[in-house]
Amino acid sequence: MEAKPIIIRDLRPADVATIIEIQQASPQMAQWKAADYEKLARNPNGLALVAEWSAELGVQSSAVAGFLAGRAIGDEAEIQNLAVRADQRRQGIARALVAEAHQRLAARGVRNVFLEVRRSNLAARALYSSLGYTECGLRRQYYASDGEDALVLRRELATASEKGRW
Repeated sequence: MEAKPIIIRDLRPADVATIIEIQQASPQMAQWKAADYEKLARNPNGLALVAEWSAELGVQSSAVAGFLAGRAIGDEAEIQNLAVRADQRRQGIARALVAEAHQRLAARGVRNVFLEVRRSNLAARALYSSLGYTECGLRRQYYASDGEDALVLRRELATASEKGRW
């Protein structure tokens, strides 16, 4: 099966309603408000990305398939929210979003990226492990909705100036 071309771009105001729909279909994730995403997109430390299929596939360019929200402060960053439409999972969208986030964050001088993931979310844990994340902490009863623990994961990035070194 031929891979579909995924486009990763910055969030636009028109994307927010779709992002909220995707988020609501994933009730175990943090439920942000539209204003939270809009504020993040305007914040110089924010990272708000969306994924969509290439228009050459006959899909409307506004068909957002997934999104990633994060922020960077100094040489550290955090991926705060990541979700893909339920009917479009397991097609490389989350991987593409995280890879793009890594590139953009490294260009900003970020050396370490952190995130929290539910202990029970084996699919997400497998994805993050395959992307080089390792467990570095535990937050007991982190999720208010059900008291589930969160694993804290970390990935070290090579900054733009380090990529050319041996």
